[in-house]
Amino acid sequence: MTSARRTSTYFGVALLGGVVGAIVGLLVAPGPGQQTRRRIARYSIEDQERLLRRAEMGSDLLTDDADLPASA
Repeated sequence: MTSARRTSTYFGVALLGGVVGAIVGLLVAPGPGQQTRRRIARYSIEDQERLLRRAEMGSDLLTDDADLPASA
């Protein structure tokens, strides 16, 4: 088995485990369904905003790094 195939297999198994874990966590959640859905929505919005900020910072870093050789 090639290294790339092995890596993608491990990634697939980890992803599947995460999905199954999330589903089980929702099924055994201590709060009522509506409250749990609200909490999930709030966290997903916060995570989306955090991801967008990090992507913007990464884009800025790449742009800054691309400008360095031109100025040297």
